[in-house]
Amino acid sequence: MELDFKWIMLLSVLSTVTTLTTVTDDEFPPNYELRDGQKFDYIVVGAGAGGAAAAARLALAGQDVLLIEAGGDPLHLAKIPAMSVALQGSIIDWQYKTISNNVSCLSSIGQQCRFSRGKCLGGSTSINYMLYTRGNRKSDFKDITRPGWTFEDLMPYFLRYEGLQDLDKLPPSSKSYHNTSGLMRIGFFGDPKNRWHSRLINSFRALNFPFNPDVNAASQIGVTIATGYTYGGERMSTARGYLAREDVKNTLKVAKNTMCTGVLINRKNIATGITAVQFSNKIKLYAEKEVILSAGTLGTPQILMLSGIGPADHLKTMNIPVKVDLPVGDNLTDHALPLLFLKIGKRGQILANLKTLIKTVTQLSEYLKERQGAFTSNGLTDVIAFVNTHCYDFQQRRLLNVSFDGSDCEVPNLEIINAFLDRNVLPIAKPLVQNMVGLSSGVIDQLSELNKEFAFIAMSPVLLRPYSSGTVRLKNRNPLSPPAIYANYLSDERDVDEMVRSIRLVEQLTETPVFKRGKVSIVQFDLPGCPHHKLNSQNYWRCYVRHLTYPVYHAVGTVSLNTVLDERLRVLGVKRLRVADLSVLPSLPRANTEAVAVAIGERVSEMLLADNQ
Repeated sequence: MELDFKWIMLLSVLSTVTTLTTVTDDEFPPNYELRDGQKFDYIVVGAGAGGAAAAARLALAGQDVLLIEAGGDPLHLAKIPAMSVALQGSIIDWQYKTISNNVSCLSSIGQQCRFSRGKCLGGSTSINYMLYTRGNRKSDFKDITRPGWTFEDLMPYFLRYEGLQDLDKLPPSSKSYHNTSGLMRIGFFGDPKNRWHSRLINSFRALNFPFNPDVNAASQIGVTIATGYTYGGERMSTARGYLAREDVKNTLKVAKNTMCTGVLINRKNIATGITAVQFSNKIKLYAEKEVILSAGTLGTPQILMLSGIGPADHLKTMNIPVKVDLPVGDNLTDHALPLLFLKIGKRGQILANLKTLIKTVTQLSEYLKERQGAFTSNGLTDVIAFVNTHCYDFQQRRLLNVSFDGSDCEVPNLEIINAFLDRNVLPIAKPLVQNMVGLSSGVIDQLSELNKEFAFIAMSPVLLRPYSSGTVRLKNRNPLSPPAIYANYLSDERDVDEMVRSIRLVEQLTETPVFKRGKVSIVQFDLPGCPHHKLNSQNYWRCYVRHLTYPVYHAVGTVSLNTVLDERLRVLGVKRLRVADLSVLPSLPRANTEAVAVAIGERVSEMLLADNQ
């Protein structure tokens, strides 16, 4: 009888969630139906972080702008901060698959790392975990060889869009680092009603991690409760912050479910427009001023190569006439992590699981009625820590302000992020969870069996500056095919070294008093080809990270400022064509990447208006 009731409660939750995925409204701009041969001042391709910002700013400046997006409106489910995990693998996720390199993601389905990217207005800002971190002001962007791209150069654009709502909750010293009036509302998430939220912070403090109230101010190091893209209990995507504004909706033309298939380039190597497909109709559209590609680190190089801009040898193998020979698609670099599951020692019971389901339904109801409660939170994910692990003393079990290898202790090489999985979720929703995380049945089955009795903290030590890199190439000449993504995680053994080092740190976290009281331990899976942990722990973890490799979907570098673009984001060798997304960065910022992606969109709009007066 109890089991039947549990299923009834679960179906009640799923029914509500299904409703949220199907309702539509007029919050976002209406779809603009295109006609072959239409002309605009600017055409912006991609309505994600950079594209939505750039298109909206140009429209607000009185320009005739067309913004095209391959997806449609975000799901209503995407509004709910607590539902972020359900958006990966959903219909608004491109669900790209990478080409296996046989040394990473070995326990993912098909040994392929899944690469989630948002396919809707707002792009990945509509499906990510909404964390607002800008990076390290001391070291990030220093390797950009073009002038005008230091952290200090980007700071005005961070501030331009930032609308921080909770400045009063930060120390007075934070004031000069923030703006409260920008278009993108930012604030602290709601209370997740999870006692491990504070316990996580205390565990880091036990290892001498400082509590840092503002990682976007003077120092980035320490454990913090991060601010995020959230406002009024809802996600603040760029679709909401920029495109849903009435003054933007009245002027900006937004063509949804429209796929850019290439850039039109004339004999003088001037971009004159794009080719696109909308509702199966192939059309040509013209830009009288410029074309701006903001299709992301995977989509933008694909469009450029289809248009004849890229590595000449590759384009020739695809029988694509070469317009400009440039290293487009090279240097694909992404944050990566070993996915760790920390088992919480208290065993569950059916009655406790029923209480959890009842609580979930109650909290969801509270959210839907009042936009309050635990669903305004992203769980434990806003508890993050930035650290340089080479300044951590494993003997003393303390973070020190002393480097053991000459590195700068104020420059992190690791970010630790967290999530929570309650008891008995996997056994009754295994296919759904497996689709979200993309892990093989072998791992999911082991987790599911443990989850019948134990809750988990999913702890993710993110390598902020990995050494491994890959490529994006064309799979074929069909512009509707996904690109060939060779992410190549863990191809450099130094990344394995750093991941194992990060696991040592997590092991010591589990031995702090807070975690000891909760009987927390790292789950050790039975993995093909891996030695037993008790017999050889070092080699077990080296094997483990190759199995449980997980991408963070922060990829950069494929249309680099150093090699493909000039300092004003113009494609070398082609006039009237620019790029405005994360592909322009030659290396990863030491942070979650949405902040810099939006800043790039803000900056390119200013450049366009200045250069086309």
